Amino acid sequence: MHSAVATADGRLSSAAGSSARLWITDRAWLSGVAGALAVVLCAAWFNTYAVLERGLNLGGWRVTDNRLDSILAALVFSAAVMLLVEVVRLRLWHGRQYFSIDPLLRRGDWLKFVLTAGLHYAVYVGMLGLVVFFFHSAGEYGFKRHAAYYQPWFHLLDIVWTAWLWGGLPYVLLTRAVKNDAEADRLDLAQSAIKVLSRLVGTRKKFADSDRKNGRALLVKLFFTPLMTVFFVDQFPHLVSNIGYLFDGLPKAIAQNHYSHRQFNLDLFNMTVALVFSIDVALAWCGYMVSSRWMDNQTVSAEPTLRGWMVCLICYPPFQMFLGLYYGAPGEREVLNLGSPWIVSLFTVMMLASYLVYVAATTHFGVRFSNLTNRGIIRTGLYGLVRHPAYAAKNFAWWCVMFPVIVFRGFHGDWKIALAQVLGLLLMTWIYYWRALTEEQHLSLHEDYRNYRQQVRYRFVPGVW
Repeated sequence: MHSAVATADGRLSSAAGSSARLWITDRAWLSGVAGALAVVLCAAWFNTYAVLERGLNLGGWRVTDNRLDSILAALVFSAAVMLLVEVVRLRLWHGRQYFSIDPLLRRGDWLKFVLTAGLHYAVYVGMLGLVVFFFHSAGEYGFKRHAAYYQPWFHLLDIVWTAWLWGGLPYVLLTRAVKNDAEADRLDLAQSAIKVLSRLVGTRKKFADSDRKNGRALLVKLFFTPLMTVFFVDQFPHLVSNIGYLFDGLPKAIAQNHYSHRQFNLDLFNMTVALVFSIDVALAWCGYMVSSRWMDNQTVSAEPTLRGWMVCLICYPPFQMFLGLYYGAPGEREVLNLGSPWIVSLFTVMMLASYLVYVAATTHFGVRFSNLTNRGIIRTGLYGLVRHPAYAAKNFAWWCVMFPVIVFRGFHGDWKIALAQVLGLLLMTWIYYWRALTEEQHLSLHEDYRNYRQQVRYRFVPGVW
């Protein structure tokens, strides 16, 4: 979620020779920055070698031979960079304590260890099979009717299924062998699934709060991961083409004296949107897709209230249709049609600044990003100034590019339509305000967040609100 959240285990560390206490999440942004750079470098690479058209080749090995696989390869590569940086960071943080041998192996009980790991692997395979079945059956995703929008997600699911069948068991064996952690076991979805299976065969195992949390966390993944996948597939090609234009088409237009102020505004808008949202959804995708004790980013708690879920999900497809009044507002691109190019430049630059704050907020989370969940407190950078910088920045960007268009139309058309559009913007801002409130109510169940909230007094604007 785009707000600070409480640490997974409350671990703190005193810096040598310093009274400052460091939190394990204080440098979570390192993996976020690495992921952002990886997205940009991939886009530049794809443009230079026309990867989207020709496929991806590495050292003579043909990795992909079509556009969709190439885009997904960029997404996976960016996530891999983030995960590698986070593993190295955590290894340096914990030192030798980063690894912990399973007690069964310490006792030499290899058979029981292998059987336990095999059971967990089988449970994961079963759950993944149910996930595949759900998405192939749910009408909203349109698998049976070959709906185009979610085809990238279905293709990715096939890849994940194959990868887990072949690589899942070695991963489970290695993880359980050298990353033994009772708290991580409690947060493991497989543990809850085993309880469900036990009840189905007649064993009355009692469900705990952690099991209900695990169920809600799974729902978060099931809802947001497909969206982030299709969002990235939509945005990344624009970033690739914009990088090509930046280094080829733009210099030619300037050299030939064919470049105008209006074209500058259009370029600034297009490049900003492609850059910001390609990075944003790539980083978010990694957070939703990967939850592992290797990254210390397992879900500690998930939003427990229906109201919290409603105000969050209504901001995303398909629930956005309930915000019809908001969608009566002009589109973001319509600011480009205002009369004066200088006025357009002013509001576009303001939008750019806001969106950069927005994506910086996502970057702060690194591999811990997620809506509706608690996966580790972020208290540095922007989150040391306000508790919800992304919500504030995103709404400010909308008002920068939509409200001037509404005012212009109000003076040159029907003021009643303009008034309705203002109400639509107010509605969306109100929704995000309630998202902030419900998140804080959820996270305030944790002492670390209550302490953070006392340190950072303002929600949206430093020194004001």
